[in-house]
Amino acid sequence: MKKLTILAPILSSLLFSSSLSFAEDLEKINQVAQKFPRELKPEFIDKTPIEGVYALSNSRGTYLMDDKGKYLIKGKIFNINNQLNITNDIYQKHYAINPKQLPLNQAFKEVKGNGKHVIYVFADPDCPACQATQVLFEEMDNMTIYTFPFALTHLHPTAITTAKKIWCSKDPLKAWKDYLIDDKKPKQQSTDCSNPIDQNMDLTKKLNISITPTIFNSLGQRMAGLETEEEFEEFIAPRKVQLN
Repeated sequence: MKKLTILAPILSSLLFSSSLSFAEDLEKINQVAQKFPRELKPEFIDKTPIEGVYALSNSRGTYLMDDKGKYLIKGKIFNINNQLNITNDIYQKHYAINPKQLPLNQAFKEVKGNGKHVIYVFADPDCPACQATQVLFEEMDNMTIYTFPFALTHLHPTAITTAKKIWCSKDPLKAWKDYLIDDKKPKQQSTDCSNPIDQNMDLTKKLNISITPTIFNSLGQRMAGLETEEEFEEFIAPRKVQLN
């Protein structure tokens, strides 16, 4: 009993010191982050398993920073024992969604092969990375692709009109692929049909989508921007995120 009585204030002091250190690190990192450009400013700051290294996340991705706020690192932390991508798991903790809540009637649907790998793509027709991703899709099989067309109007002011013309086309999916892959403008010039483009614009705000393409897999895990083919193939056959 006497030993426990002696140890209690020591443990309490250590916990307090650890909490204080974490708070000091957060304050320091936040001060540095205020000077970042908008696309790098974090919405979340998390500890990583590496002492003195923190994960800074926004909807575009997760970066790493030392506790002194001197170095910003774009990279990944892997657990050697179980091969888990810790950086990605932290990102998914904040930005994964429930795909069952997506309004699929607001998307083009394409089934390739057996369609077993389901993905949900938010894309701007005038986005070069979206065009490259669409080309990648053409080379892949056994996927079900739901594409939600919308527009980053601050970058592509006419894309919202183009998206509506494509949706109003006789064969919207073909018109979409023709435009993104072959740069064929839609023959349909009217935007008067019932279309979901404005609703998709609202949806992207709710989902905090600020980069295209943004893709979700069957577990609702998010991929922001264009990745390599290897990373994409791993992404569409996902495993559940496991964080300690």
